[in-house]
Amino acid sequence: MENYAGIDVSLELSSVCVVDAQGKILKEAKVTSEPNALVEFFETLGFAVKRIGLEAGPL
Repeated sequence: MENYAGIDVSLELSSVCVVDAQGKILKEAKVTSEPNALVEFFETLGFAVKRIGLEAGPL
């Protein structure tokens, strides 16, 4: 099954939502807006994410 994620980036915390191919929410979280924290979040999911979309904005 394919899973996808969207990240809404902010200065301190980023909101992450992971959904399956049907749009069912699998996980939602607030993660520190640091590369290592985001990588750790995705590594601890326990399943692969095919694509990750970022909000278009200045951050």
